[in-house]
Amino acid sequence: MNTSGYTITKKQRTETKQILVTTAIILILSAIFIPIFLLSPFQAQFFRPEGTWVFEAPKAAYVTFSIALASMGIFILAGVWLHSAEKFGRIAKFITVAGFLFSLATVILSFDYYHYIDKNGVHFNTLFSLKEKHYNWPEIKHARQTVINKMGVMSDDELIFTFKDGTTYAYPLNNNVRNARIATYYELEEHGVELIRETE
Repeated sequence: MNTSGYTITKKQRTETKQILVTTAIILILSAIFIPIFLLSPFQAQFFRPEGTWVFEAPKAAYVTFSIALASMGIFILAGVWLHSAEKFGRIAKFITVAGFLFSLATVILSFDYYHYIDKNGVHFNTLFSLKEKHYNWPEIKHARQTVINKMGVMSDDELIFTFKDGTTYAYPLNNNVRNARIATYYELEEHGVELIRETE
């Protein structure tokens, strides 16, 4: 009886499983720091126009990237386990593959999740939007700066724009946005948009 073919096939399957498990563990462990080192440089290289006052990925983009990357690893481990346990039925296979592909798509879409402000107005691209939205300064209807009270200490929270088409978008008032505040407030004033300050 010739068992060489079976032995080779079994060895190849074992090696494939080891590669998949290793890949999954790397994806899960790297989900914490890869978005920090990969997302911003990629977006700056491919999406950032010249002359922006502020350009960044929202915090949600990093969180989404991390969760989706870890999910890819989890679905790979689930697929390997189900296959090894001989429980890889059609439904389980569909759920695992669909989950992996959705996670992969979410990672890719995270690269396209950003916002910026420049002399032309306010621009943003949300997670599941494939088209960047542009609003010129005259298209802004209202602008609000919210302030929150944390244990008696007042701190900036968000800069919220409401546009004439009813759309609302909020920029967190982090250091990047603060650096663009003077130019942004000047443009709002020039176009007759009153900046309302609110305490939450």
